[in-house]
Amino acid sequence: MTAKSSNAFLLPLLLVLAASAFRFAKLKGLVTIDFLENFSPWMALAFTGTLVFPKRVSFLLIPLLLVVIGISATGITDVMHWEAVTVYGCFGLAAWLAARLRGQLGLVSSLLGVIGCSLAFFIITNTISWLADPVYAKSFAGWLQALTTGTPGLPPTTWFLRQSLISDLVFSCLLLAAYNTEASIRRQQAIPLLRPVVA
Repeated sequence: MTAKSSNAFLLPLLLVLAASAFRFAKLKGLVTIDFLENFSPWMALAFTGTLVFPKRVSFLLIPLLLVVIGISATGITDVMHWEAVTVYGCFGLAAWLAARLRGQLGLVSSLLGVIGCSLAFFIITNTISWLADPVYAKSFAGWLQALTTGTPGLPPTTWFLRQSLISDLVFSCLLLAAYNTEASIRRQQAIPLLRPVVA
């Protein structure tokens, strides 16, 4: 990255730092806003953040933020728990996929990509819950329960899916808008709405 473009990611970086501070405050119980319950744009950070940040930054900044915030807010044992490892593994796969697609996606396909990652995350993590939680019957019906109504007494898992999709889409839109705004100000190439597929 040249000196001229070294600050081209300042606006996305500020958004990421703000989201990180918000996540830390939520994990610590310092923020309790009902309509932001389960607002967790980490899949957007893993996928879209990898798309907009330079390669070196995304592979250092994003994993560090995800793990360090989790450890500092909840402790090392919670982060090293096998369910948490699955969660962070999903984020890692999303970042890996985005790294392979960097420079090939337009705005629309970037948003479709984060939606796909969010859906995959939902299915994988709820399948793990279905396998581990004794409240679910180990049958197809039990798996469907894990993906729809969830554990009795808690909000349905489809509510968590909705909240995750909203937060991932909103944060992805903000990251992409911040990137394109700064690229425009610095007269650098912005991410187009649609990018033609190269055969």
